[in-house]
Amino acid sequence: MTDAAAGPTKLGSGNYLKDRGYSDPAEMRVKFLLSNEIAVAVEDKGLSQKAAAELTNLKQPDISRIVNGNVGDYSVWRLMRALSLLGRDIVIDIHQSNQERGDINTHIAPAKLATGR
Repeated sequence: MTDAAAGPTKLGSGNYLKDRGYSDPAEMRVKFLLSNEIAVAVEDKGLSQKAAAELTNLKQPDISRIVNGNVGDYSVWRLMRALSLLGRDIVIDIHQSNQERGDINTHIAPAKLATGR
């Protein structure tokens, strides 16, 4: 297939989730980051989805949907609660913005490496 056959190229807004049609891209970004961290926590602990469901008070199909990024039906709070039950701390940091409207940002702290000491 040639580029011409693919049709005209559309310039994006710089916000992938907005371009994909999400009504609240900032919220979806948080949900996707939380779901990814849930998947990492489940893998780090060597848990089956059933065991992860028991730890988080969710059902196994919920864990499956979450670790596969299907998070539209889950609240940010529910995802944060599941992540905390998997042994992750979550910190919300609120401070004065330099702009008229503040931003919502997320940051995942790098994992601490074991030193063997």
